[in-house]
Amino acid sequence: MRLSQRTLATVAASTMVFASPLFAQSVFAATSSSKNTQAHGVVRAELNGKPISAISVGDTTYVDASGLNQLKTPNEYLGEGKYAITGGFIEGIQYQGKVYIPWNQLSAKMKAYPLKGGGFNFKPLPVKHNYHIEIDTQDTPAGSPAPMQVIVYDGNNPVPNQPITIHTNGFSSLTQSTGAETLHVTTDYSGTWFNGVNDNTQEQVFPTVTWTDPAGKTIQQTGEITFGAPTDTSTVEIPADDTAVASVPISVFANGIFFNATSGNDHVMLQLDTGAFEPLFTAADAKLLGLPNLGTIQVAGVGGEDNAYISEVSLNIGGKDFTDIPCIVDPNYTGASLFGYGFFQAKGYDILVSQKHNTLTIMK
Repeated sequence: MRLSQRTLATVAASTMVFASPLFAQSVFAATSSSKNTQAHGVVRAELNGKPISAISVGDTTYVDASGLNQLKTPNEYLGEGKYAITGGFIEGIQYQGKVYIPWNQLSAKMKAYPLKGGGFNFKPLPVKHNYHIEIDTQDTPAGSPAPMQVIVYDGNNPVPNQPITIHTNGFSSLTQSTGAETLHVTTDYSGTWFNGVNDNTQEQVFPTVTWTDPAGKTIQQTGEITFGAPTDTSTVEIPADDTAVASVPISVFANGIFFNATSGNDHVMLQLDTGAFEPLFTAADAKLLGLPNLGTIQVAGVGGEDNAYISEVSLNIGGKDFTDIPCIVDPNYTGASLFGYGFFQAKGYDILVSQKHNTLTIMK
């Protein structure tokens, strides 16, 4: 497994949402916390010489959070007044229908210049950036998913919400997709894209990630995956009182167990989650699979409660069709979609995870 020390630290520091061991909620140092602070009046303010809405909160001037986009500061809104920025979170406040954030969080380095007659003109100062891409992969048997994590950085700080292009070669393809060799995706609030590479052929492949960083420079980084001899699922020994229903190759990545499933021609990589009941799908997987919205539901998320929806999915796992499986789609959830152990429990299935044979066997 080719995992850098930085990535190992990121994984170790992750907060586990939905009992998922991977990348559900990377922890950053909070940059401000003032949700409960009351605003005390309007402040005259400019951003780069142009008027912007501002209010006073205690001794600090808070400005309209739209200033982040005006200054092209990488960010992602997480709801409830909370923004992810490069390397941290901003806890803004909601006031009269707008979100306001501390003026000095608009960019990496800001300076306030007094205005004649009162107020301030806030301007960003030049800073040195070190934008780069990190790709973490691991080798796996042909037919097993090869989990791949991509993080875009500025120095040691992840950069949120960045469009990237991923391309793979040989006979391999990327998930989530219908056998695509190229994906245009966006990193999540922690600067991360996480999914898988599939290949049924023994070969070495080189997935390449291309990113146009916030400074406008194109950066490219290539990873390496060796797909070895395929797993022989027929060699798995099962208990005498069980009958094998299906068996699928697995990969273990940063303590998570991953396997592939299909729905028609569409391929998804799923993570076995022993702490969840219904399967939980990302918005991207739900779109790929055409999952219907059968009613709203609230789930715990990064910014508090997320508005998710109930759905159902039919999947083929290891050659066995499982139809009309109740599931949840959370548009704000990122990472690999989760397949909860509760599904097997509710249907009376036993499961056997074999580290020796790299398989997940479903039994009845």
